[in-house]
Amino acid sequence: MRTCEHYIIDCLFGYKGIRRLSLCLGVMLLVACNTTKFVPKGEYLLNDVKVKVKDTKDVPAADLMKYVQQKQNTEILGFWKLQLDIYNTASEDTTKWTSKNARKIGEAPVIFSPELAIHSCAQLTKAMNNKGYFQAQVDTAMEEKDRKLNLTYEIQANQPYYIRRYAVELPHEELVAIAQNRRQTLIKEGMQFDADLLNQERQRVASAMRRRGYFYFDQEYIQYQADSSKIKGQIDVKMKLNEYLDQVEDKDKIFRKYNIARVFFHIDYDPERIPKDEEMFTCSQDGYVFTWVGKKLLRDKVLMRHCPIQPGEVYNEYVIERAYVRLNQLAPIKYVDISFEPISADELDCHIVLSRGKLNSVSAEIEGTYSAGDWGVAAGVGYVNRNLFRGAEEISVDGRTSYEWRQNGGRAIEAKASAELKFPSSVAIDLTYNFQNRPDEYKRNIFSAGLNYTIQQPRIGLNHQFHFVDISYVYLPWISDAFRNQFLQSTNILKYSYENHFIVGLGYSGNFTSFRARNPHRSYWNVMYNIETAGNLLRGLAKPLRFKVDEESGNYMLFNTQFAQFAKADVSATYNQMLHPNHRLVFHADFGLAVPYCNSQTIPFEKRYFAGGANSVRGWAARTLGPGGYKGNGRLIDFNNQSGDVRLNLNVEYRAKVWSFLELAAFFDAGNIWTVFDYEAQPHGVFRWSEFYKQIAMAYGVGVRLDFSFFIFRVDFGVKLYDPALRYDGSGKQWRTAPNGLNWKDDMAFHFAIGYPF
Repeated sequence: MRTCEHYIIDCLFGYKGIRRLSLCLGVMLLVACNTTKFVPKGEYLLNDVKVKVKDTKDVPAADLMKYVQQKQNTEILGFWKLQLDIYNTASEDTTKWTSKNARKIGEAPVIFSPELAIHSCAQLTKAMNNKGYFQAQVDTAMEEKDRKLNLTYEIQANQPYYIRRYAVELPHEELVAIAQNRRQTLIKEGMQFDADLLNQERQRVASAMRRRGYFYFDQEYIQYQADSSKIKGQIDVKMKLNEYLDQVEDKDKIFRKYNIARVFFHIDYDPERIPKDEEMFTCSQDGYVFTWVGKKLLRDKVLMRHCPIQPGEVYNEYVIERAYVRLNQLAPIKYVDISFEPISADELDCHIVLSRGKLNSVSAEIEGTYSAGDWGVAAGVGYVNRNLFRGAEEISVDGRTSYEWRQNGGRAIEAKASAELKFPSSVAIDLTYNFQNRPDEYKRNIFSAGLNYTIQQPRIGLNHQFHFVDISYVYLPWISDAFRNQFLQSTNILKYSYENHFIVGLGYSGNFTSFRARNPHRSYWNVMYNIETAGNLLRGLAKPLRFKVDEESGNYMLFNTQFAQFAKADVSATYNQMLHPNHRLVFHADFGLAVPYCNSQTIPFEKRYFAGGANSVRGWAARTLGPGGYKGNGRLIDFNNQSGDVRLNLNVEYRAKVWSFLELAAFFDAGNIWTVFDYEAQPHGVFRWSEFYKQIAMAYGVGVRLDFSFFIFRVDFGVKLYDPALRYDGSGKQWRTAPNGLNWKDDMAFHFAIGYPF
């Protein structure tokens, strides 16, 4: 009997499907051949634009593309102008529905403009001058064919200019000291002239002045004087005050230090609310003044504790930045605005406007699942209160349950409930309960509790989280005889994971990002890491407190229950290479290692690694890859054996945004999991230096992402390229390539997920 799944596969990849696909591609090629359909007579389609710098590598051509005023139509995968092709499907009749939508969705052809090319040459020349190449020459090279034009901006940089002398001539002693600070200044004699670097130096000096109390000092008050007439290739640079300052009426205030007189908190400010609608309340304490309407949002002490701006202190720009960060971290606050009002010759009043955010929210979700012929449904609900005791305490409660109908007639049920209480002091307490009911297998209860402390450093994009206490108790009231005989024998890796046990640990995790919202099109890094240990404290207390010893395993027991002892470390790095505002190449690598010792022979099942799935090697379904060269037996419960202690993932993905809501992707994945020790139940699964690189699975595929602003829905289609499990079956067919070696039913996987894989 042919299933719906088989029909889809045949339609996509069978003989008929190939014919359909060929027909579609043929139509698109015909359309693509007519890319000049809407190009006016006597004009040219701007087909390709490049920048070439002939005699220096100090100024990358990619950095100069932003100065080009006219670029070719948007390209996908670096060559396919899909949006232009869609636009060209429109007819001359603009009243037709199909024509209207083709023009709306597509992108009109870019017609070459000589005026914009001239302007681009001027901008490129200016950009080269700013980098010290004052004799740079910019020319254009054009290739015309079939009403299409390829345009190349050819730059002859010539010799750069270097700073011979750098002098500071400023009238203020503290300003001079800041500018001449040799450890901090960005300008050195002998370095190549760079206008961007000179501007950064102005910003540094002005910011340093504002950190010392000079409220009115601005970078525009500083200018440079450059002289390149003395020696060819050499330039003298002088920092001085801007000449227009002589015309400013109150020039003295620029070099006057200011103190903070009072700090006003305008709480729960609503710009649309008329002040007379409600009574205004005011109170003051130690130089702080609080004003609010209605019920007060936050206690005074909470705001004072989280505001580094203090009455009587010298104005400091850095403190203001910290205030923005710390106040924005308060859960009930939607946004923060800080301003200053001069009240005397050397005093400022600080006004902090706090806008109320959404204090309570409820969320719900429902999803359907399909795995290996089994259908299921899952639903969840969540509640968040962001100001529990009027102290910015945030409590979140979540519940989720899933139900699965299995082919053998059984019903699998899983329910999970969790609660987390976060304090504005960055302390969090979390509780979790998980119930699993697998028919013909087991019933399992997992109780977890944790105490965490978070430190955020948004200025440098670094966050830290310390897990002071992390306790889990796994309780199994019932296990079927069949499951016990199959998986829980004394030689099986899972035996101790399916016995009652404690996990008592602590750890540290952190993440770093170089992404900056002010420059979203710049390439950036994301790095995450985690270290955790478990059981060391209990092991240290075992002998002094005379813990009971299990006769079979020889392990110590707490309350007649074994406890796990292990160490685990994970690191993940992702690099987003921005090729274009709508195109990027993403590289990802992650590595994990977990080692049991002393009181444990294996890592608890909850802490082990799995491979395959939407965020791993996408040619395999979730939890069906590895460890090493181990081949699963195809049973539903065999995923228990397909777990490991070592994880390696290597991924590269090209993402191209076609429209604001649609993104296409092409990817290559490699990776696997392994065990630290050689377990009988997992043949070929242990990590060995001489073998592991031969056991790295590989897959490739394509994907679609739909951006709904509040979440990204992702569909990925992965195909196996190299299956390490087939190295050991004698077939020699570990390389899965079409048309002979590839089995579309067994060697491909569809994945549906929310968010990016990395």
